[in-house]
Amino acid sequence: MMATRMLAAGALAVSLHASAASAEDGPSIPFEKYRLPNGLEVILSQDRSLPLVAVNIWYHVGAANEEPGRTGFAHLFEHMMFTGSKHIARGVADKLLETAGSTDSNASTSFDRTNYFDTVPANQLELALWTHADRMGYLLDSLDQTALSNQQDVVRNERRQSYENRPYGVVDEALDHALFPPGHPYRAAIIGSHLDIQAANLADVRDFFKRYYRPNNATLTLVGDFDTAAAKRLVQKYFGSLKRGPDVPPPSVFTPELTSEKRITVSDRIELERIDLAWLTSPKFKPGDAELAIAGYILAGGKSSRLYKKLVYELQVAQEVSASQDPYALASFFEIEAVARSGHTAAELQPLIDAELARLVSEPPAVAEVETARNQLERSLYQGLQKVGARADLLNMYNHYTGDPGYLPRDIERYSRVTPADVQRVVREYLRQDARVIVLAVRGDKQLEPDPPAPRMARNGGTEAINAAESWRNTIPKAGHARVLALPAPQSFALANGLKVLYLQRPNLPIVSAQLVVDAGRAAGDPSLPGVSDFTAAMLEEGTASRTSQQLSDEMEHLGAAYESLTS
Repeated sequence: MMATRMLAAGALAVSLHASAASAEDGPSIPFEKYRLPNGLEVILSQDRSLPLVAVNIWYHVGAANEEPGRTGFAHLFEHMMFTGSKHIARGVADKLLETAGSTDSNASTSFDRTNYFDTVPANQLELALWTHADRMGYLLDSLDQTALSNQQDVVRNERRQSYENRPYGVVDEALDHALFPPGHPYRAAIIGSHLDIQAANLADVRDFFKRYYRPNNATLTLVGDFDTAAAKRLVQKYFGSLKRGPDVPPPSVFTPELTSEKRITVSDRIELERIDLAWLTSPKFKPGDAELAIAGYILAGGKSSRLYKKLVYELQVAQEVSASQDPYALASFFEIEAVARSGHTAAELQPLIDAELARLVSEPPAVAEVETARNQLERSLYQGLQKVGARADLLNMYNHYTGDPGYLPRDIERYSRVTPADVQRVVREYLRQDARVIVLAVRGDKQLEPDPPAPRMARNGGTEAINAAESWRNTIPKAGHARVLALPAPQSFALANGLKVLYLQRPNLPIVSAQLVVDAGRAAGDPSLPGVSDFTAAMLEEGTASRTSQQLSDEMEHLGAAYESLTS
């Protein structure tokens, strides 16, 4: 949440969870789900509050679908989808969408899926559908060796930036290698290795497209300001004639349990040492997943968490600490990560972390700790749902993992059912010392894979077509009628001390957002003392006459609040 006032100002922004919800009384996202004859799933969720539409496609393919020796292939293919298609030359779609006012235009790849998304003005929905449909139906008509070689270079450079030149990047990769055995699709980094990225050939790319990038292996979700009947006609127009592909069975992968502690030391060009502790845990939405998410917040989810208080605030041996459940379809992993302060080592943090884990095993957390974690998790979820793009992605995510786009109330309910005894049980069951990986990141030389030799350039090999030519697809869709936006007017009142209060009710989500704006920004300060306004804003979180910084943090986090101070 950002201050929007143009004059110099200081602001304290707060978003908090208003109340607990259950499957019976919690909010839900209205939607309609249907399927085209070619197998494309379509999810429509109408919201006329703003003239925006989110277009979000999930292809049900990710790193879990890769073959041995082709790590990073799903991510490489994500890049290939932006190299141009039969009716839209490379770069044209981006220019058209940007000119039309598109935002949040991007794509991402995970272990379990690949998604592509845009948020466009409502009158530009047809333009976005035209773009996504042409990629789905006609990518191979223009894809050649030149495009592949270019994207291989791009992805390899991205790997250098994300893993090899980033502090702790090689540490993260070593942790994944220790958690999963060779051949497991979650073992390799999603971006892949240099050798495998470079080994991909044009035949591999075409086969991958024909197998996975077909309408029957995708779900298209639209959320926002559209007429439902008109949206259905557009979806049918652009996607209905695309040919169905072969059925794609879900990956069948066995994930062996860890039966002993693994300890690894990884040297990296870092200033501060780090310790990572990780365990294999329950898959996404399976029993134990929600309980572990709450356990993660209790351990190190915020300033009021146990490990933050002990390591960062009291003992001051750690610079930062975090803990979280990272859930996926085949397996999940729970990770605790702590960065040592200067003058301290990663190794000395382990017994302190183990002591807090042992405390959770021996006695359940307090009810207030579970409530704090639940409130924070729910507030974070609801806060994201204020944007149509986040709602579209959430509907797609629920559909992908549960088959039910309307899983939101049940998702919230699974957190509401968690008790302190449940948290104690999952910590005892999953976070055992004989079933974990410990990685110590220490300062030293970075060990990287040798760079493979430059490949021989293959012959271009021509292009290929799957779907019949349809000349009308060459025509760029025209913008529809733009709806005039009518924003609701806030109500106001003034306190006896002169403070003016503006308020606007939006009862659709159990979340409250507030800003306190003060005319005390950078322009109001003494030019000879730059930074005073920023320093003052930062001090708003550091305690008052009646509450210490820790007490403020404890109370705010228990409310489920996220807050920040900023100046402009």
